[in-house]
Amino acid sequence: MLDEKMISTIILTNGHEKRLRDSINSILNQDYVYKELIIVSSELSDALSEYMEEPMIKIHIKPEFSYLEARDYALGQVRGEYIFFLNPLDTLIDNQSFSDMYRDMEENDSNFLTTAFIDLKDGLFYFGEPQKDVEPITSDDYWFHFVKKREIRPIYGKLFAREILDSLNVRIESDQQLVKYLILNARNPIFDKKGSGKYVWFKDADRHSLDLNRAEIPVPKYLGNIDATESDIDKFINVAICIDDNYCQHINPMVYSIEKNTTEKVIIHIVYYKLNSESLENIFKLNEILTNVELKLCKVKEYQYEWLSKFKENDLPTEAYFRLLLPDLLPNVKRILYLDVDMLVLNDLGILYRTDLGNSVLGVVRDFPFTNDKNSWSYLLLGESGDRYFNSGMLLMNLALMRENNIVEKFMKFILKTSQHYFLGDQDAFNVFFFYNVKLLEDKYNYIVENQKILQKVNFDVVIMHFCGFSDPKPWKLNDNNTKYILPSIRMYREYQRKINNLIVRGPKILIIVEEADNFIDTNKTIASINYQNYGNYEMIFQPLKENSNSKKLEELYPQLISSQINDELRKDIDYLFYLRKGSYFTEWNALSLLIKVAIEKNADYVMPSHKVFKVKDGNFYVRND
Repeated sequence: MLDEKMISTIILTNGHEKRLRDSINSILNQDYVYKELIIVSSELSDALSEYMEEPMIKIHIKPEFSYLEARDYALGQVRGEYIFFLNPLDTLIDNQSFSDMYRDMEENDSNFLTTAFIDLKDGLFYFGEPQKDVEPITSDDYWFHFVKKREIRPIYGKLFAREILDSLNVRIESDQQLVKYLILNARNPIFDKKGSGKYVWFKDADRHSLDLNRAEIPVPKYLGNIDATESDIDKFINVAICIDDNYCQHINPMVYSIEKNTTEKVIIHIVYYKLNSESLENIFKLNEILTNVELKLCKVKEYQYEWLSKFKENDLPTEAYFRLLLPDLLPNVKRILYLDVDMLVLNDLGILYRTDLGNSVLGVVRDFPFTNDKNSWSYLLLGESGDRYFNSGMLLMNLALMRENNIVEKFMKFILKTSQHYFLGDQDAFNVFFFYNVKLLEDKYNYIVENQKILQKVNFDVVIMHFCGFSDPKPWKLNDNNTKYILPSIRMYREYQRKINNLIVRGPKILIIVEEADNFIDTNKTIASINYQNYGNYEMIFQPLKENSNSKKLEELYPQLISSQINDELRKDIDYLFYLRKGSYFTEWNALSLLIKVAIEKNADYVMPSHKVFKVKDGNFYVRND
C-alpha cells in the first residue's frame, strides 16, 4: 500500500520564510497518510509559531547552524524510511503529489526519484510539456542529466530512501555532491516527468540560480586510465572516409586535393556498408587516374552495422558512426587520419599525420564557431571547458592504443547508454568520452570555413579546409547565405571538383550561354548555379546588357567561367549548347550530368529539362511546372 512507509519531509528555512506557510501546508495537505515534517530554522518566526502544536511537525531552532550543519542535523532527525526535501519558497502542485511519486518509484523498483519542476512567477504557473513516462538515470548518463536538467541539481524535489545514506561515511559539502552520491548509490534512480511535474519552483529575481557547479560535478573519466606503449607510425599515410551512396558522389574533390597537395604515398580506406554500382564505378575510376593516392574499400560487416543501428536517439545516419569501428576494421593500421567528406586538403598531410600524440588517444581541433561563442552548446555541455570542444570531422586516431585498451567496445557501450542526450550526435560523444584523452592541435588542421565569416577574413593558409558551419556552406548546395569571406573557398572547392570530374569522365563539351539579368543578384545566382555543377566539361558564354552591365564585377568573381564572345576555335570544340535566359538557374548540383546522361542514353541531339517558373502576384509566390 502507498502508506506503508513514512516519508520525512525536511524544510531548512535558512532565513527564507515569506512563503513558508504555503510550503508547510502543501505537505500537511498531502493525502499520503504516513508522513512527518522536520523544520530547522535559525529563529522561531511568527509563521513557525502557528505550527508549534502540530503533532506531525518537529521544529528545531538552531541559530548557530550553517546551512550544511542544518541539513545534516535534519537528516539525523528523520524517522521515515523515505526522505523528501522542500525549499521554504516552494510547494507541491497538489495533495496527491506524494502518492503519485511514491507509486512511480514502486512501479520502477526505484528508491530515488527527482521530479520535474513547474515554475511559479508573478502569480502564474508555467507548465512544461506534459509527459507520460519516467526517465531512468544511470551511472553512465547521470552527468548529462546534471548538465541538461536544472531539476537534478538541487536537493529539493528529491524523494529517496534513507537506506541510501547508510553507507555514507564522509561529510558531503554541497547539495549537488549529495545528489550525485544519492544517484550513484540508488537502485534504479528515475527522473519523473509524468504530467508536468510535482514540484512548484517559485521563480524570484533574488533567488539563487540552479546553475551547475562544474567543480563539484566535473566530466566523469569515462575512459578511465589507459595503458600506453610506444608504437611506430605507419610507413604510409593512412586516411579513412566513411560513406554511403549519397556521400560517395562528393568524395572526388577531397580525394583529388590530397593527390595534388600531399607528396607522400597516401592510402585512403573507404569505409562503407552498401554501395551501388555507380558509386563503385566512381571509386574504380578515381583509382585509375590517381598516382600517389590509393583507394581501398573496407566493408562494414552485417553484425557491426546492426550494432550501430541501435543508436537511434538522433537524426544522424548509421554511416556517421562507422568511424567508431576503425580500430577493428583496420587491424594492421597503427594510426589513421579520419576525415569528413566535405573537406579539401590544401597542404601536405605528412606533418599532421606524424604529430606526437603522447598518451592521447586522439589528435583534434577545436570547433571554433562553438568555442568562440560563450552562449553556444559547447559551453552548455562543458562549462568553462567549452573552449576545448572539438570538431570530430578530423580525428587523428591512435588505433594501436585503442586496440590495446579495448576502447571501441567501451565507447560503443557508452554511446548506446547516452545517445539520447546528444545535440550534435557522436561529436558530443567523442568530446565527453575522450575529454581527458585528446591533444588539441592547431586550427589549420581542421579549419572550418565558417571561421572566415566569424573572423571576416579569407584564409587559404590551412592544411584542411572543412566546409561546415551554421550557414551550411556545402559547396554542392546553392546557398544564398554564403558571405564574401566564404565564397572564395567554395569556388576553390568547385574548381577542384570540376578538374577531377573532367579527368574521370571526359564527356561531351557543353557551351552554356548566359543572358545577363537586369540586376546583379539574379545574374550572380545564375552563374553560381553553373559554378556548382559537378559536371566538368563545359564553358560559359556571358551575354552582358548593353547598358548598366555588371560584367566586370562578375568577371572578378568568376574569372574561370566568364567569356564575352564566341570565337571560332570554341565553336569547333562544342558538342552541346545550353541556353539560360535571364534570371534562370539550376536548382540541382548535378543537373548538367543528368542532362548529358539522358542525351547519351537516348542518343539525343536535343534535350529539354523540366523547369519551374516563380511569379509574384499580390505579394504571393505562384509556381508553375512546365
